[in-house]
Amino acid sequence: MPDQPNILFIVADQHRWDWLNCAGYDVPVRTPNVDALAHRGVLFNQCRCTSPLCAPSRASLATGMRPHRTNVPDNAHDLDTSADTFMKRLSNAGYRVAATGKTDLHKATPGNGLDGWTPRMGELGFTDCIDQAGKWDAVTHGQDDPKDPYMKSLHDVGLVKLHADDYYKRRADFENACWASPLDREHHTDEFCGRSTLKLLADFPRDQPWFCQVNFPGPHEPFDPPGDVLTLYDDVTFAEPVNAGQDKPRDHQGFRRAYAAMIEYIDEWVGQLIEAVDARCELDRTFIIYTSDHGEMLGDHGLWSKTQPHDPSVRVPCVIAGPGVQRDQRSDALIELSDFAALFVELAGQPVPNTWDARSFLPVLRGESSTHRDVTVSMQIGRNWKLITDGRWKLVENNGMMHLYDLQNDPHETCDIAGANQSVTRQLKQRLHNELMVSPDS
Repeated sequence: MPDQPNILFIVADQHRWDWLNCAGYDVPVRTPNVDALAHRGVLFNQCRCTSPLCAPSRASLATGMRPHRTNVPDNAHDLDTSADTFMKRLSNAGYRVAATGKTDLHKATPGNGLDGWTPRMGELGFTDCIDQAGKWDAVTHGQDDPKDPYMKSLHDVGLVKLHADDYYKRRADFENACWASPLDREHHTDEFCGRSTLKLLADFPRDQPWFCQVNFPGPHEPFDPPGDVLTLYDDVTFAEPVNAGQDKPRDHQGFRRAYAAMIEYIDEWVGQLIEAVDARCELDRTFIIYTSDHGEMLGDHGLWSKTQPHDPSVRVPCVIAGPGVQRDQRSDALIELSDFAALFVELAGQPVPNTWDARSFLPVLRGESSTHRDVTVSMQIGRNWKLITDGRWKLVENNGMMHLYDLQNDPHETCDIAGANQSVTRQLKQRLHNELMVSPDS
């Protein structure tokens, strides 16, 4: 492995773990570029975010801390710029540290800079940034006056009203809001993120290691893919949601086609970004990673969006290739999304702070170990639930009530067996308590 390798870290927004072709599930979504990345590296089956909500998940990722230690319990809080972040540690180690797209590290404070840079981003550890607002935030805060570079680009060409009117129409008709964006590809928010990344990559010096976190706003709702991608799924039939229950009438097939189209669109950009790294002749010294900040319920259990303890909400894709990484491997090692903070610091040749919850899983990538953690923990502080899983058993403590699922025999979490398995429930409850009460440095 080269000293201080480059790192291309691609983070989608709201991409659930099983909606990848290479994940091996019966979901007819096309992801050829992520699939190719998996063949070059490792696909992790058991990666979960620490909190299935944008700001808490991304704050946890940036700091290597679980959400109860970041002071970002929900989307109404910014990450304090004094926090110890992996970005600061990479910058101090000599890296160019860049971000594009929706970082959501200051979600409570609108304003990304019309060129995507504000002093706050520098204080968090970035050296380069084209920071754009999320899908709804861009419209809500920038319809009249742009607050981020993406909405400025729409203001510049007179497309703001078309875009905003479409979003408000979707909000009014949310049971059927799965049609294509009225914007062409050139003006789509994910396209803006991808082009911003190409611009930064082109400007990186060749004699300095770089880290670039690419934060695609999709496939987060609204489900508004470009029309030419959506038409590719016109004749595709998806499985209906699991245990949909009394969900309000929705066009489930339409939503699933639109969700798949957004994923395929991002996958196209994954291919373009890898080609850009290859054009720099740097593939052999670059780690390339694809993941997401959290998942999407997509109608399963009658639920939509995120913030739920179910695996479609907390479990995320995780595909990694790079120098020294095993090729064409699937791993069941338990990973928390915030563990990437420790991985990045170790790749930069720096010690991982023993005060962090994050742990580097580089030995798994190299094939030196098949395991990482023995449990992972997730939580949603605002909804007062937390969970722990060892990959087989999953305990959810929800407002004081215990729910236990056997993921091996009940992967869709349809049968709560806490009452019939009190010993397992007690053991996992105590372990969850220990995980959240004991600091790593104590």
